[in-house]
Amino acid sequence: MPQDERSYFYFDIPKQARDSAISYLLHALLKSRSACQLPSNQDQFDEDVNIYLAHLLFACSLPDYLGAVNRYLSMNVSEMTNLIEQNDDRIVRYFIYKVNADHLMVHLGIFQDLENEHRLFRKSEPQFSSMAQSYYRQAASYNRRIYRRETAIGSVLEKLAVGFDRYKRILRFARKEFFHFTNRFQDESFEQFCNAVDRYEREERLNGAIDRFLDSYAEWLKVKDPAARLRLIDYARALQKLDPEFSFNFEGEAEAA
Repeated sequence: MPQDERSYFYFDIPKQARDSAISYLLHALLKSRSACQLPSNQDQFDEDVNIYLAHLLFACSLPDYLGAVNRYLSMNVSEMTNLIEQNDDRIVRYFIYKVNADHLMVHLGIFQDLENEHRLFRKSEPQFSSMAQSYYRQAASYNRRIYRRETAIGSVLEKLAVGFDRYKRILRFARKEFFHFTNRFQDESFEQFCNAVDRYEREERLNGAIDRFLDSYAEWLKVKDPAARLRLIDYARALQKLDPEFSFNFEGEAEAA
């Protein structure tokens, strides 16, 4: 299981591409809230739930996330109980409850496939919803035990437990936008966008390295001390790694010192 909770959602996706995708999903959720007349902050502050759900939907579009959580998922309550009892670490138990609640939320809201796929368990939608609410409450409880205080994520989990049917309804309105996003996420244009982001990030790193080298060179010309020379050489080498065509006479600078 990933050590850092943030890695459940992000994996190896360029930051700007990830932010763009989550922004798209967040906008889709806000449109859905408006369409089903469940605006944010109607009964309590819940903009944080919008952000959580946008990240969750993004995670569900990543095969790596699905692979990471799959071993902890179960639609059978007795299997869940056994899984919890086999893991006495509070962080692992928190993770198990949270990913199972998230799984139920997404499949009841977006995919709407649980009753057909899990006929063996003979559960109705209200029963699956009740399971999800219970798991969110348990996850929130373990979150408090782990951090010994109420955290932002713990607060969101409580809100999801209390308002589960409300947020499930919002996701159902977002269903079309989500599937449109996942198709777009896999297509060539999005891949080209990610490549453009990579180029932008490389250019930013190069520009930063150039600025540091020039500042260091100006400092070296001003003070001419050994420490400044070493910094100059370090920045020059860093710049050469990013731009092999860049050249700098290290030996000449050493002799000048």
